[in-house]
Amino acid sequence: MRLVTPATLLTVLSGLLAVPSVLAGELGIKQGKISITSPNGLNDATYPLKEPTPLSFPITLTDDSTLKLSFSVVDTSSGEGVFPQQAHLLFHDPKGDDVTLPIALKSNGKASFTINGAKIPTSLAQTHGTLHLTLLLSSLSAHDPLLYPLGTLILPPTSLRLPPRKRHDLPPRAGEPAFKPEQELFHTFRQDEKTVGFVKSALGTGLVLSPWAVLAALFGKVSGELDFKSPPLSSWLFLSSLAALEALILTYWVALKLYHLLAVLIPLSLASAYAGKIALGSLREKRLKAGGAP
Repeated sequence: MRLVTPATLLTVLSGLLAVPSVLAGELGIKQGKISITSPNGLNDATYPLKEPTPLSFPITLTDDSTLKLSFSVVDTSSGEGVFPQQAHLLFHDPKGDDVTLPIALKSNGKASFTINGAKIPTSLAQTHGTLHLTLLLSSLSAHDPLLYPLGTLILPPTSLRLPPRKRHDLPPRAGEPAFKPEQELFHTFRQDEKTVGFVKSALGTGLVLSPWAVLAALFGKVSGELDFKSPPLSSWLFLSSLAALEALILTYWVALKLYHLLAVLIPLSLASAYAGKIALGSLREKRLKAGGAP
């Protein structure tokens, strides 16, 4: 059985009450009564229900008796029978969890609910026995819902079981520390980085680029004495293979997976090694023809 709290049910009913109605009345009951019957008939009794007045005395259920709640759901404005989409009986346990059980309904609005004292539902058997009954009716139409406190029900003690204990209700185990509030955690986040001023940024950029300025100045002085010669085609092919390797590594870093990289890197590396060998051989041969040392 599903357990809900009265606060949850009241919230749902309040939400339904907030829906504007279209010239329709509220849900109500008529011919409501609670009957107690037993095999010997000595303790039989019938208690009529008059909404919204609850019973002024508790109803005691014994092992050999049966409780039956019966009523008809009507529209209070017209008196006609209504079939509500939701009909439940809330059993409020002041010392434990609440229990809600569905009520059997017919299409003409007649409803009934029965509890056998010898075989009460498991969810009720795990309560503390003294329960406050509340009838809950609601409809998806324009009818306003109904919340009607019926009275108090006392279940037979022999049918009750010990309520299941929760974790915080269990006795402490040997060596287990007792529960106590922990110190509140405070997180210190790193402060935002400060931006560098324009002057400092320009000085840093100039310092980084100064070696290149020195190199350009020195190259301008010796460029007139240099004899530029076009390298052989094999050298261009070797440089092209090295550039392809660099481009492949950059592509791997951006988008490729390792197994994609290896499928291209291995043959390209072999091709670059072969092109390097050919290029170095061509340069050596050219140097030897010019009278250079072997």
